[in-house]
Amino acid sequence: MSSMVDLLPLSPTWVLLGVCLLLYYLQIRRVSLMSQIRYQRIFFVSRRYLTWPFNKFKKLGIPGPKPVLNFGNLLKYSEGSHVFDMECYKKYGKVCGIFEGRRPVLMIGDLGLIKEITVKQFHKFNNRMDLGSILESFAGSLFVIRDADWKRVRSAITPTLSSGKLKQMSMLVEKCADGLVSSLVEKQEKGVMFDMKENCLCLSSSQCNMFSFLRISSAYTMDVISSTAFGMDIDSLHNPDHPFVTHAKAIFDMNMLKVYAYILVPPPFNNIFTIGGLSFFPKFATDFFKNTIEKAIKTREGSMDDTERIDFLQLLLKAHNKHRDGTTDEVTGGPGLSMKEIVGNSLIFWLVGYDTTANTIALTAYNLAFNQEAQDRVMEEVDTVVQNRGKLDYEAGHELRYLEMCVNETLRIYPGAKRFDRVCREDADINGLHIPAGTNINFPVWAIHHDPELWPEPDKFRPERFSKEEVAARDPFAFLSFGAGPRGCVGMRLAMLEIKLALARALQKFRFVTCEKTEVT
Repeated sequence: MSSMVDLLPLSPTWVLLGVCLLLYYLQIRRVSLMSQIRYQRIFFVSRRYLTWPFNKFKKLGIPGPKPVLNFGNLLKYSEGSHVFDMECYKKYGKVCGIFEGRRPVLMIGDLGLIKEITVKQFHKFNNRMDLGSILESFAGSLFVIRDADWKRVRSAITPTLSSGKLKQMSMLVEKCADGLVSSLVEKQEKGVMFDMKENCLCLSSSQCNMFSFLRISSAYTMDVISSTAFGMDIDSLHNPDHPFVTHAKAIFDMNMLKVYAYILVPPPFNNIFTIGGLSFFPKFATDFFKNTIEKAIKTREGSMDDTERIDFLQLLLKAHNKHRDGTTDEVTGGPGLSMKEIVGNSLIFWLVGYDTTANTIALTAYNLAFNQEAQDRVMEEVDTVVQNRGKLDYEAGHELRYLEMCVNETLRIYPGAKRFDRVCREDADINGLHIPAGTNINFPVWAIHHDPELWPEPDKFRPERFSKEEVAARDPFAFLSFGAGPRGCVGMRLAMLEIKLALARALQKFRFVTCEKTEVT
């Protein structure tokens, strides 16, 4: 035996060591292969999770742009979601499928389908998309609540914005409109250039050379909302740094990276942002308005002086049902509003009525500055109404028909909401289109408003599109600036009253004209 060992080229120790190393290498390789298989499985499962919704529209026979892993079509939003919507509308037709992250969204621009979904079969599409923690600050508001809760809250809020109630509030709007005009007069007397949202308008003796009309219009709408909704006289026209103004601006100063993050992380997983102390809207700003509303409510509780107030908050408080506080049971809770719903709807009313209305006032002035013939007609109409009625009040607003046409045409070109949405709650078959339960649906308002088949020369400002004759001849679902169906904008009439009174009173004293700094869009 020893002779055999002696014949080996290496000592037995080295041989054993080599065998051990070989066995160790084989074991490591086996473990490595198993790890690779495990990692491949994890990668496959992860990829499968991220991409499995991407086949949804293909199975339904619905065309659309190819999604990208993790992002879907979100990267195409870089120039604005409305630009992307328009591209899809032209390339894939009026029904197509897109993806926000891994979330499928059915985009519908067909007017017949929109009518069916928002009106005729509303019971199947009565909710908005679930955005999880994104709108947590507005909990209890019409934007967030669903199903029976939405129906109950909407039925309680709608009477607070009836024609009769708006007429009672109109004196507050008129007072704010007077403040707007006096602010313009001050600018005129100083001969300064200012921006109506960022202080930039040129005023001379009877003209105002317009660059933008937003800062002053924003201050005006803040004053209107504060007075008509909460009975607060803040006069932000003369106090541009009022806390109400600075906090409202903070809310609308959107961080697009935050927007993308919330879209990419779908509900309920985006609650992680709340747990981490983050918020889609700046928490300090939303907390400011919530605290203000809660203080106003406490001040009014038990005060006899406030029982006859006619403002949005007081009307909501009249609809308060204490039995609804702390319960979601429809049977035991009964009709009316919980305190959480009063606060949530007050907050959303304050903020939604601020920015969109201000933008519409500014953009209508912008359009009139570039279309002097239309402005002449508006000024003539205002003069006629004043001569007949002696003043510009609530009733006069209904007679400013051509001004309303100009406002609607502005809302067509520059809709405040470029999209609105619904969710399918049960399988539906509409005009040959199958929509599975749970499908998120977007209606591309901007694309519809700029469809040359519906609106010839869509980029041109032509108020005559909203004459009685043209409106009667056109599909009503071609104009969607205030949404459609029972879930449309509840504050539409108040917004139109604000806009018309502001512009009419301004045009009694001034003319909007362009100057060298006016940007052409």
